[in-house]
Amino acid sequence: MVLQKPRAGVNPGFDAAIRYPLIESVLNRRSRRFALGSEVPGGHFRYRSRQAPVPLSELEEAFLVEAATGASGLILGDLPFRDERSRHVGGNTLVSYQGRTWPSPCSSHGTRLFYWNDEGTYMIRPENAPATRVQQFTPERLEDQTLTALRATRVQLFEGRVEHPRSYPAMLPLNIWSSNLPGSTMFLPVTDVTEEYINLLFLMCGWPDGGIYLIDDQNGNRPAGTGRWAKEGLLNKMFAVPLSSFATDVSALESGFIIQNLLLAEQAAGLGGWVHAHPSAPILLGGTPLSRGLGFRFVATRSAAGKPASVPVGIDGLMEAYCPPYFRTMADAVDALVEKKFGEQGLYAAGSELPYAQKNEFLNAVPRYTDKLIQCVKDVCAYVYDTYGRFPSHVDPITTEGAWVQAHHLDLEFYDQFYGPGSYTETQARHMELWHAGEEA
Repeated sequence: MVLQKPRAGVNPGFDAAIRYPLIESVLNRRSRRFALGSEVPGGHFRYRSRQAPVPLSELEEAFLVEAATGASGLILGDLPFRDERSRHVGGNTLVSYQGRTWPSPCSSHGTRLFYWNDEGTYMIRPENAPATRVQQFTPERLEDQTLTALRATRVQLFEGRVEHPRSYPAMLPLNIWSSNLPGSTMFLPVTDVTEEYINLLFLMCGWPDGGIYLIDDQNGNRPAGTGRWAKEGLLNKMFAVPLSSFATDVSALESGFIIQNLLLAEQAAGLGGWVHAHPSAPILLGGTPLSRGLGFRFVATRSAAGKPASVPVGIDGLMEAYCPPYFRTMADAVDALVEKKFGEQGLYAAGSELPYAQKNEFLNAVPRYTDKLIQCVKDVCAYVYDTYGRFPSHVDPITTEGAWVQAHHLDLEFYDQFYGPGSYTETQARHMELWHAGEEA
């Protein structure tokens, strides 16, 4: 990439990053693990950096966070809500019309980004972002808007980095030397699967020709709260689905998209970094006595196989799953989702922000959930919780996909010695000059 003359009043590195071509970012993306201040302890690549770690600036972190999980304006929602016979076809499965930089099932966006550096550990709450459409962004204002968005959505959990054992089996030995080092910033997507799980039950149980018939394949294939509704014709026994396989990966794709956004943004910014396996989720989220981790609340329950277990359900006041203890019963959790969509202040209320030119006509045509369907979903959720002591039954309420992303400043001398030309780009070669010009050494 040929770097252009920076625009006046804009950080030169930020300006170069927002101009960086997408295809070049895709093709030049690499895991570049050796950071300023790091050391390969042995072997052919044995090397100790001659420079001290340099942490990312707030603007650098803001650029990465905005690329990963920023607000991008309203989605289009261009899908049918009724068929040629005026029957609903599932369009009302949408949970939100607020777009984000990562795609999500039904626009539910149940994933939250956590990140930490030497100063502190933070959670990003994108719902707190300023209500700005992407069309309003201009290159001259984008830098300020990016910083404003970070400061509005960032919640500090505690000072310093997340604590975790730096040894096997908590971490893979090949990762320990360069993972979560001083000067680096770590990014971890964490997903609440419960809201979209309930939402998916409404979608899959509400088909006009009969919804799915969930059976508990680990308990003799008995109806999983669905028996009454099959008899009444709401569900179709021909569409039998094992509970153990239902929606176990309902929101798994979200973390992958967020991680890819981070990696491409790192390349555009001229940073080093990589995606790699994080310490085991119970340790990292805080469910063991080994360290506080991120401080998630864990509740004692049992696994799908009936063995004692402990599962993460949220962080009080910040990220709370649609299940006890944050709701008294699963019926209350279902009611909360229905209210979020169809209540007086809900998504499909007259005062909501929608992208359609004929907003009122659209709202009048949106199919509402029937009382029968609502009770059916409540029965399924109650069955799952009463039978397994948790919700959902076969996946934790709060999950990670086993990987996190690190961003750091590259030690170019290492790559010059061991790899030579082509191991980094001009943008990376000039990163410190562009992003940190005028800073004290």
